[in-house]
Amino acid sequence: MTAYLFSSADWLKAENNKGFGALPIPQPRDAAITQLLQAWMVLDEPTRKIAAENILEEQRFTLLGYSERMASLAVRKHDQELIILGLLALGVDGWRDDWRDNAAIITLHYDAVKKLGASPESTFEKAAILLPAKSANALRSFLRRSAEDKKLEAMGYVAGTDADGFRYKRTW
Repeated sequence: MTAYLFSSADWLKAENNKGFGALPIPQPRDAAITQLLQAWMVLDEPTRKIAAENILEEQRFTLLGYSERMASLAVRKHDQELIILGLLALGVDGWRDDWRDNAAIITLHYDAVKKLGASPESTFEKAAILLPAKSANALRSFLRRSAEDKKLEAMGYVAGTDADGFRYKRTW
């Protein structure tokens, strides 16, 4: 049943994805999460809401890792759709738990959009219109922050490279 799209995906649990965030990009898990999010995006609004409400806490961290990874891959591939997918992964859970983990990652997508020369407002809104209210509002309010508060360094990240190219890295 589509209402259990996420919660029935046992492979999404953090215990099945140890070290996922640090792996080279892309990985087969990235493609699986992309497919899951794309399936969620085409659901009608009531079903999207139920599916999002059924995301398990132990799946949230894998989605956060995916979100970080998509910001880097978007810059590498110059692909705005990857930013939108990353923002969806970041907010699909509705920020029911500790929102600080989610909030720090927004800056990666903001920086990636700027690197692509796209509109942050338009890109963030494409994700926000699909997300639960709390996370959608967080994306919109992030854009109203001062320039200083939107910098990578303010959220504990830097732009760097790995063996495959561009990559955002944590400084914490």
